[in-house]
Amino acid sequence: MKRAVISMAVFSMLLAGCGGPSTFIVSKDNRAYYLHRESKGLRRMLCESGDFRKILKDAAIPEDVKEGFYRYVCTEERSTEKVIALYTFLTPEERKAIKKAFVKNGYAVNYVPC
Repeated sequence: MKRAVISMAVFSMLLAGCGGPSTFIVSKDNRAYYLHRESKGLRRMLCESGDFRKILKDAAIPEDVKEGFYRYVCTEERSTEKVIALYTFLTPEERKAIKKAFVKNGYAVNYVPC
């Protein structure tokens, strides 16, 4: 797993230098954040509330990927590059599944409230 994550991180850093991929925007209670951004507000909204554990539980994605998302969004190991790498290597169905899990748990996806 570690070797795969490192490889994905290196790949995503190369792509990021070229205006590469990102993740998606999650919003709730008039606050919106890109999932991959390192932000105190995002950590409060997802991690401190416990919502991200529920979202990941509901998402039809591999368990090791769920663990990686939680680690790289909610712990001291948080990493923009690693979150982007994990998301980049999801299948289209898995990307839809994680977005659906956010919606199921009261979040809007790719919506920025005014």
